[in-house]
Amino acid sequence: MFLTGKKAKLAQICSEIVARAEDAIVVVDASHTIVSFNQGAERMFGYEEKDILGERLDALLPERFQLQHDVMIDEFGQGPVDVKQMGRRNRQIYGRRKDGNEFVASAQIMRLGDKDARYYAALLRDISESKKTEEELLRLAATDPLTGALNRREFTVLAEREALRSNRYHHPLSLMMLDLDYFKRLNDTYGHSAGDKVLQRFTTLCVNALRNVDIFGRWGGEEFVALLPETDIDGAAVIAERLRKIVAESVLNYHDQKITFTVSVGVAQYKDSESAIDGPLSRADSAVYDAKKAGRNRISVFRN
Repeated sequence: MFLTGKKAKLAQICSEIVARAEDAIVVVDASHTIVSFNQGAERMFGYEEKDILGERLDALLPERFQLQHDVMIDEFGQGPVDVKQMGRRNRQIYGRRKDGNEFVASAQIMRLGDKDARYYAALLRDISESKKTEEELLRLAATDPLTGALNRREFTVLAEREALRSNRYHHPLSLMMLDLDYFKRLNDTYGHSAGDKVLQRFTTLCVNALRNVDIFGRWGGEEFVALLPETDIDGAAVIAERLRKIVAESVLNYHDQKITFTVSVGVAQYKDSESAIDGPLSRADSAVYDAKKAGRNRISVFRN
């Protein structure tokens, strides 16, 4: 069938729009073979149109998503809608460039034609940079800007979530409060910049010494907290003592000065069915007070 007059002109204009669009536009047939590949797709994926036409859509996808993607297209083809937006939080889309590098994309997919001649078009946009920015903003909102440890709000959210899980499965859960000793004296002696470096070094020591399942945060000032899942009071005491010793043996080189520092640690265990952080935090804080009173650079365990 040949188009004439306005229809032919309109078809030409639509073809030029597709060709010149900044976003990638990829069209496949019912067997998932690529039949159209615009300039935006060439820039995004690194293939020239002549090299990719006739290839299966798999060429543009990481191998681990290929089968899943085939099923998704077939389900979409049998579904009630002709247009669907993909790449939201619940189903992230990945593409693979000619050089093998992967990227995150948003995609609008369209069902075209009819059952006898079915086609699918995808309008794709590389959102890798915006995704990185979003993740960085989330990270900044959850962490202390000086040390990179979780901030009080984020630690509390994660601690209460872990407590609910602990209660559900009747697993032990413990908490440590860590308070750097004589921190004001350290600031007065070496300066606040040195104090900041001590806080940063202390955070690094704790993160490296704690387990992957543990949750560590800065509570405020020179006070830090750590949540220890699957750990009873005796196990928490062992972890606390190991951490105390690591800190005591550490030396910070700062402007030709060797700075040493110590920490007092209070340990408490969550009670059965206890989900709020206030109770165990108060008991751990009381244990820290006992450690300070007993001479500092030691741990103290609050026995329920």
